[in-house]
Amino acid sequence: MMKRRLIHIILAISVLVVCSMDASGQSKYLQRAEKKLEKGDTVKAIKKLNKYIEKHPKDADIYLLRAKLKIDQGDYDPAMVDLNSYCSLIPTCTEASYWKGIVRYKQSDYKGAIEHLSAYTSNYKHAEAWIYLGLSHMWLQHYELAMNSFQRSLELDPTQVMAYYNAGISAFRIGRADQAVSNLSRAHELAPNDTDITLALANALTLQESFQKSIDVLQGISTNDAAYPKALYNIAVNYYRMDKESDACEWWEKAEAAGHLNAEDSIKRYCEEK
Repeated sequence: MMKRRLIHIILAISVLVVCSMDASGQSKYLQRAEKKLEKGDTVKAIKKLNKYIEKHPKDADIYLLRAKLKIDQGDYDPAMVDLNSYCSLIPTCTEASYWKGIVRYKQSDYKGAIEHLSAYTSNYKHAEAWIYLGLSHMWLQHYELAMNSFQRSLELDPTQVMAYYNAGISAFRIGRADQAVSNLSRAHELAPNDTDITLALANALTLQESFQKSIDVLQGISTNDAAYPKALYNIAVNYYRMDKESDACEWWEKAEAAGHLNAEDSIKRYCEEK
């Protein structure tokens, strides 16, 4: 579940943003690069920036801009070279620390991501940086640290569904049912049609032993949803935990009919002798 959600966080570099640049030599190359980007041609935009850098190798901002475009293309190692060039010219690194963290995260180097993102968030208020820091901790199963990162992100922007969701998942992984329910309930309020959030909230309610509430949440999943068989199966589990075995068996049979792969085994184990 976590992996699927992580994929939803996508970088999109579509607008050229250049800070405190020399207007003289840059404007010609930047205007041409912008035109290429407007046409969706990132490759040619980078070529325009390459020509400028050849003539002006001390212009830090262009390295940062080119790095962002390379990250958008998935060229992570070349992007890191540009980010290092930027930091060699601007020793504080500023925004480049964030992008270094993103590169390492995309490369599944979560320890490296944590190093760069921790440095960045210690100096700058940036909600998305805290989210990526939390996600990096999650991949390393540092769930306490992940929860703290998501909370810091929410302090900056309390409307982030993904921060609530992943905070809830982190709490669930270490058995903190009340915290999991609280965060996932908020995520569900903000995104009531997100099936992954609905299933996660139902699981947290089961962990909390709020079985009927879990059932109520699961019954909100549409019959047309791909997760419908899983919802039926989990409804059965809740009934079984409530010592309502006949109801559990009825719902496991519904889950089997809907195609859930584990339903048949549960019926054989818990229902056939009933």
